[in-house]
Amino acid sequence: MKIETRDHLLSTLAEASELEHNLMCLYLYAAFSLKQSTAEGITPAELDVITTWRKEILAIAGQEMTHLALVTNLTTAIGGSAHLFRAGFPAKAGYFPSDFVIELAPFSLATLDHFIFLERPEDREVQEGQDFQPAHDYTRAAPQGRLMDYAGEYETVGQLYQLIEEGIEGVSETLGEKNLFCGARSLQIAPPELELEGLILIHDQASALTAINTIVTQGEGARTQANSHFEKFTRIKESVEKLMEKNPAFEPGRPSARNPVMRKPVESEGTIWINDARAVLYLDLGNAMYSLMLRILLQLYSMENRTAEARKVLREGALSLMHGIGAIGAILSQLPASPEVPGVNAGLSFDLIRHFNPIELSSENQLLTERLNQLLAALTELRDDVQFPSRGQPRKGPVNDCASPRFFAGHRSRARSIAQFVPYPVL
Repeated sequence: MKIETRDHLLSTLAEASELEHNLMCLYLYAAFSLKQSTAEGITPAELDVITTWRKEILAIAGQEMTHLALVTNLTTAIGGSAHLFRAGFPAKAGYFPSDFVIELAPFSLATLDHFIFLERPEDREVQEGQDFQPAHDYTRAAPQGRLMDYAGEYETVGQLYQLIEEGIEGVSETLGEKNLFCGARSLQIAPPELELEGLILIHDQASALTAINTIVTQGEGARTQANSHFEKFTRIKESVEKLMEKNPAFEPGRPSARNPVMRKPVESEGTIWINDARAVLYLDLGNAMYSLMLRILLQLYSMENRTAEARKVLREGALSLMHGIGAIGAILSQLPASPEVPGVNAGLSFDLIRHFNPIELSSENQLLTERLNQLLAALTELRDDVQFPSRGQPRKGPVNDCASPRFFAGHRSRARSIAQFVPYPVL
């Protein structure tokens, strides 16, 4: 596959955005499923090690967030718009190359093997995890010279970014660097506004290639393996195996569902319908938080000429929602999934609402406030039922004490009220 036009480059960047987004969700799901108490049949020493694994996996997920932000900055820099939408889990055949099995699964040795395979460098032969073999073998043909873009083949994430890098160089030469990088820099997000390691503004070919190098080096088929995602997941797997040698009955993860879904699927193979009465409520709330968090980030990437204060409120609202998503994800992993599948727990499915276009600035305040009020009402109803991990408890106090009457009023937004339900930061 050779990228020869701006449209093809934008389309390929959209695929990269979805892949980064998906990887982040996969890693979060596995982290949410890890046990958090000795009451779950583990020793204090085992709990300490599991806590370390959780922190490492959440840090990797945080870097995936950086990668998604870098791809979004690059997309915006060449005249495109933020692409934060993604299809549901599991990914359907053809959406990515056949070797990319994109499914939600709880923490296990097989899941770690899967993560290691997804993050492998080009020059390493790695076996895919058990039960993660692709159901279909196909090739995504990408004929050259067509006006409509065709998704092509790549074996690793690193190869995808190599194609993007060559596309940037080629299209820049064809159109001229200044013409290619025509997007508004004010729509991008970077430090000091959002402190993520490696996140930069992109305005020319050099900064674009720097961003790609950061993504690849940190883990996606890393050109240098030192401290990459590949290496980190490999170390975690080795640590799990050592504990299993000492205690063959060691189970670090909860029995969370593989590919949980909110609605009864037309084709149920490979998914578990979450229909336990309590789990349904938390799943609905967690997905609503996730959708709103992405909506707020989309607004940040879509509207120029905001004040610094308005951007701060939106940014803090999105971060508070991220913390809430983590808390709900951990709760779901402790609840039964369905009476039809005893012994299997629920999990966050990361579903999105169908309407996912930017909201016009004139109606943004009203629509975001309406949605935040709905989430806060649901949180208020559930707060007495929440069984948080033993390391923290939800903070007391009425929700309205934190909720400002207007979304942009003062230094707090309604979204920050959600933080009072979160016992500790997730990302």
